[in-house]
Amino acid sequence: MLLTSSLARHSLLALALSSLLAGCGGSDSDNDHSDHDHDHDHTDLSSAGRLALFDADSGDLRVLDLDSGNELDRFALDGSTPRLYSSPDKRYAVVIQREDNKVSFLDGGLYTEDHGDHMHDYAESPQWVGLTLNATRPTHYTVHDDHAAVFFDGSDAASSSVSVLSDSGIGGGQVVASLDLENNMHGVAKLLDDKLFVTYRDAAITDTTLPAEVERYHFDGDAFTLETRYDLTCPGLHGAAANHHALAFGCTDGLLVIDLAQDGQPARKLANPAGLADDARIGTLRSHPALEKMVAYAYASQQYFVVDPEAGDAASAYQALSLPQGVRPLVGDFDPHGHHFYVLGSDGVLRLFDAEGDWQQVAEVTVAGPFGEDDAAPSITASAEHLYVLVPGERSLKTIDSHDGELLATQSLDYTATAVTWLGFAEDDHGHDDHNH
Repeated sequence: MLLTSSLARHSLLALALSSLLAGCGGSDSDNDHSDHDHDHDHTDLSSAGRLALFDADSGDLRVLDLDSGNELDRFALDGSTPRLYSSPDKRYAVVIQREDNKVSFLDGGLYTEDHGDHMHDYAESPQWVGLTLNATRPTHYTVHDDHAAVFFDGSDAASSSVSVLSDSGIGGGQVVASLDLENNMHGVAKLLDDKLFVTYRDAAITDTTLPAEVERYHFDGDAFTLETRYDLTCPGLHGAAANHHALAFGCTDGLLVIDLAQDGQPARKLANPAGLADDARIGTLRSHPALEKMVAYAYASQQYFVVDPEAGDAASAYQALSLPQGVRPLVGDFDPHGHHFYVLGSDGVLRLFDAEGDWQQVAEVTVAGPFGEDDAAPSITASAEHLYVLVPGERSLKTIDSHDGELLATQSLDYTATAVTWLGFAEDDHGHDDHNH
């Protein structure tokens, strides 16, 4: 594999530091470090992190070291093509195989432990974790702070369910808590502090598996208690995102918005934007905890809208976020700091929009040739400072500076990777909910 750019000049130094500093001690599989010598100073490991990639040619998961550009290991993965996410603290790759009713976990090997008198970083070999979830059709995965929620859609023969995860739980081989629902649905769950918001589908709805209501549960750390089912409905619910003040769900007739800051956490509706194309609906939402505004996407019309969920009405709530004529949006999300919202278009250009200001485009960089309708979709994952753009058709991985959009590195792959997620030290991440529904 070929690594080009200024990053390569620093990789050997970072790798040397990692090797030197790792000499303080390793970790065994059960994370028991009671026999370690604590009479030493804490020194941070310097690492750009690691990437977990799915090799569609061999069916393996590969772990790539970003400091050296070398592959650390590969792991056989049986079954269907997975979707890859990172755990809340970025230590584990969450491997979701919906068609196989399976969620598995790969330890990326980079993590930090509190040793009482100091914090200690570890850089160890990747390995499978002894935890597998096997409920029916795991689909949507969301992260908020130090917890994640997996929503299992279920089937005609199995009801939906929710599993809540944490890094410590994954390492210990167990989920934090689970919730079984009444029937099956294509739904989503958002765990926000001590409240779980989860979709509800009345059994009378038989023409779709999309839910139309939202329930709120109290979460006491290992169990859930139903508090309310909201009276306002959200027909065809699909898409959810939250910041510190609001939680929004996409509905066929607009947005259902829950005020997280107000007593009782009441709900209200925002109508669809006036500029939304006929027969289109908002079905995807993106958010960042540091920002008041969210981004909504209508797949049928390929339209983005900036949304102020606290606006008084639809007329003042939406602002169109436009791409050049004829360019289809392929991937869009916030960078981890919330400075920019990025969109990779079908023309191969990655565009950055000012998410802290007027939402105008502030940078662009070409990362690939144009994508055809039948081309394998690109993927993007992020560390605190960089975006990593995976281009399956070119067998390449591009590293982008998320602050100014500069192309820093191009790494050639000798296999076709179709999914990627970044793993590394949690302090390099700022609580960004990367995986909104």
